[in-house]
Amino acid sequence: MKRLLPVLAVAALVAVPAASAKRQAPPTLQSGKLIVAFGDPAPSFAEGTVRGNTVTNPKGYEVDLAAAVAKQLGLTPVWMYSPWNSLFAPGTKKFDISLQEATITAQRKKTVDFTSSYLNANQGVLLSKTAPTPHSLADLKNLQLCAQTNTTGLQYITDQLKPAKKPLTFPTTTAAYQAVTIGRCQAFILDVPLVLLQKKQTPSKFGAVAGQIVTHEQYGAVLQKGSQLTMTVDHVLATLAKNGTIAKLQKKWFNVDFNAIPVLK
Repeated sequence: MKRLLPVLAVAALVAVPAASAKRQAPPTLQSGKLIVAFGDPAPSFAEGTVRGNTVTNPKGYEVDLAAAVAKQLGLTPVWMYSPWNSLFAPGTKKFDISLQEATITAQRKKTVDFTSSYLNANQGVLLSKTAPTPHSLADLKNLQLCAQTNTTGLQYITDQLKPAKKPLTFPTTTAAYQAVTIGRCQAFILDVPLVLLQKKQTPSKFGAVAGQIVTHEQYGAVLQKGSQLTMTVDHVLATLAKNGTIAKLQKKWFNVDFNAIPVLK
């Protein structure tokens, strides 16, 4: 029995760091929790009750996806609200990750980290009920356009489309959708999935989703610049894509064919 003691002692010493490594939690802001930020309500992406910075009873594709990421990491998801206009601002974030249908761009990557894509999208054209239907980009240029500030939709309007009238800009999607509803804005330029699902949820408020503009955009989760979580979350998203979870969640929450929207040229 005495001869076994040194062997057992060595085994114990080896087991201690191994057990410690196994228990080591991801470097999140709060131990055992993954703080997930959402923005303005987006049908089928993330909807819930917002009170201050708190989101209760959220539901949607991004909510389920964030929950799946948290589960893979052995963490409990905590939901919060973070406004779009501060999402890409430099400085310390109050969340671990944010899912807000944020397109990955080189400019934005200067101030935040992005994961790899969890959805691809083009820009879409949501009309007011009184707007004429554009059949080309040339037709679209003649309408009173609007966009949300700090979006790739607004960037496309100003940098590439260059319409006859100055576009109206709004700080939130809610305000922009209201402008379309009352006819102040004839065409809202925003991602196809967002405008199509908004139209599907409240069809009587809007005209048609008249078309899409091919921009080949990709949504990524946003993290603090230089976050130690970025590579970990990226690995988890790759796992969820490989095992079919992401495809299942998209089918569950969208159930529409975004490619069926005609392309404006």
